[in-house]
Amino acid sequence: MTGQVAFGKNYFPREKDEKRIWRRLNHGSHLLLLAPRRVGKTSLLRNLELAPNDNYVFLYNIVQSCSTVHEYYERIIENLFKSEFINRLNKFTNWRKEALADFRGSIKGINFSEAGIEFESQERTLTHKDLKTLLDKIQIKEKLIIVIDEFPDVLEKIHREQGHGAAELFLSGCRELWQDPALDQKIQFIFTGSIGLDSLVHKLNLSDLINVLINVTINPLNEDKALEFIDFINKKSDEEITFSEEIKSYILNKVSWYMPYYIEILLLSIEDYCCENEIIEPNPHDIDKAYEQLFSQNYLTSFNHWAERLERLEKIEITFAHQVLNYIAANKTISPQKIHNIKEAPQVTAVNSKYVIDCLIHDGYIFETEDKEYQFTSPMLKEWWGRYASI
Repeated sequence: MTGQVAFGKNYFPREKDEKRIWRRLNHGSHLLLLAPRRVGKTSLLRNLELAPNDNYVFLYNIVQSCSTVHEYYERIIENLFKSEFINRLNKFTNWRKEALADFRGSIKGINFSEAGIEFESQERTLTHKDLKTLLDKIQIKEKLIIVIDEFPDVLEKIHREQGHGAAELFLSGCRELWQDPALDQKIQFIFTGSIGLDSLVHKLNLSDLINVLINVTINPLNEDKALEFIDFINKKSDEEITFSEEIKSYILNKVSWYMPYYIEILLLSIEDYCCENEIIEPNPHDIDKAYEQLFSQNYLTSFNHWAERLERLEKIEITFAHQVLNYIAANKTISPQKIHNIKEAPQVTAVNSKYVIDCLIHDGYIFETEDKEYQFTSPMLKEWWGRYASI
């Protein structure tokens, strides 16, 4: 389904991005995966987990709902003890029952069951030291890759709800794990999220705490791969719709930014339009009609999250972001000078404009052009924003 994590035969391989990640992992690096929303980073990471290279084993964690240090480590530690992961680990360790029992009992004050972690005392809270204790017990020749998806959300919540000191302490604990020499030979981390962690820590003046992480990106498909992706999606359909090479190029011209999500939502609209009008071989006029159909009420759920996503920002930041995006929707691009002019307005003069612009880039709203101006990443998003989100 469009926008959902794709597994197995539903996953379109991203060979260049995958190889780039493996090169960094082979160098022993901890990674910060920088990629905007809707580019397929979660699908990519989950498929690396299911089919890793030799001598690697993955543990994937989604931590978006965690708002405290305790909840964050509880989520990771619970996942370490899930049967699926224990069975995967057993392939490498051949643990006897005694060794597994020792692993389970290595953290004081908690018990493990299939239902999750049980605490002997309500005052017991988990920290990075508890995770280190567990990881020290894992004796394998393979590298364990711990993937933390939506990590910046946790940091942002801790900062908002508990203050700067708590956020700094949390990141310091994470850094201890990354730099622990006893773990370094067997554990690596991949952190990712649709909020740019680098932008967030810069705003919080904590950039020095993540400088050990190596940045790696996920890029749009090139034209050849984008054409392959059209065939990939079309083959999964039960409908007999044929795209000529010219029409496939026309579709990509409408999409402009070759991220799979945007290609797929247009293809689904084309499929609906062709089926309802009994068209087997669509022409440019049909593609135009299907493109316009994307902005009807029935398809707005493909875009509404873009407006909702900004609600995580502070009120003054939301106001500034809307003003910038509204201007781009009306004028195609915005210059740094115009951004500065917008910031001079009384209602937003105190905003950290660089942080907001970085957020809009990392979240996939805009990108910087060769002329050092900014425009929407996708003409679809620009069109939707101008019609429905511009206020």
